[in-house]
Amino acid sequence: MNKLEKINKDIYKLTYKKIESQLDHLVKGQEVNRQELQLGFIGLATQNQELLYLNNHLSEQLKKVVEELDILKKEREEKEIRKQAHAKRKRLPKRDPITREIYEQLITSIIGSDYKSARLRLAILILTISGIRVNELLPLKVEQLLKLVKSNWISINRSKRGPSSHKAYLTALGKKLMDNRRQDFEIIFTMKKLDSYVFTSEKNHYKPLRRDTLTKEINLVLRNLSKNLPDNPNLTSHSFRIGFISQLWRDTRDIEFVRQAIGHSKLESTSSYVENLTDEDRRLRMEQIPSPDPE
Repeated sequence: MNKLEKINKDIYKLTYKKIESQLDHLVKGQEVNRQELQLGFIGLATQNQELLYLNNHLSEQLKKVVEELDILKKEREEKEIRKQAHAKRKRLPKRDPITREIYEQLITSIIGSDYKSARLRLAILILTISGIRVNELLPLKVEQLLKLVKSNWISINRSKRGPSSHKAYLTALGKKLMDNRRQDFEIIFTMKKLDSYVFTSEKNHYKPLRRDTLTKEINLVLRNLSKNLPDNPNLTSHSFRIGFISQLWRDTRDIEFVRQAIGHSKLESTSSYVENLTDEDRRLRMEQIPSPDPE
């Protein structure tokens, strides 16, 4: 091998090593890029999974919100339907109050000294002097009736909102009307024991009458009397309560006192019963009532 050939061979080796080094570096670079790409794809897949989970979670939340909105919308629609139905309801004719004169004629129209006659007269008496409802008569027991005679007050279990129990005190007129019915009280006290009910059938003193039974008896005598009165007033069992509230207002001119006496929870309920009470009167009376102290 001559000198020139040797030089060419050395150059070839150096060139080859350089190319080999460059190729090796290129291959290693591709491997690094491949790993980075793999990590990148894994990262994207992970992020995509998280986005899918978040999207599903948001979809569930949106579904619940839509359901709640649908419920609220339905409730509003039902409320509006009830409001419209209430506005269009068939209103009962205005009921007239029981006056002292009407009461006296009622009592006179019920003739007889038997138990049923005495029971009906006492029902009309208690409704007149206490202003309670017919269904509040039914739980009354003889011992409560005796308390009324002796102490001029009676404990009432209220059937609507407000205090569950209430003491009804007699007015001067109430005491007078009660004294006039002593004979009817004696019939009840003679027939019944203290723990029995006042308004029962003649046979079973421990089972009160049905509300509709007593109401029909009372309304029957009211209708018969109304036919013979001027202007044929509309009298029902609730007319006793209207008459009591109206009379108590005329006696006291204190609407708040009347409210408490009758057991109403709202003053507006009481004032709606009172005759000859103008809107201005109601406003002035309500302004006179002190507001409750803030807690």
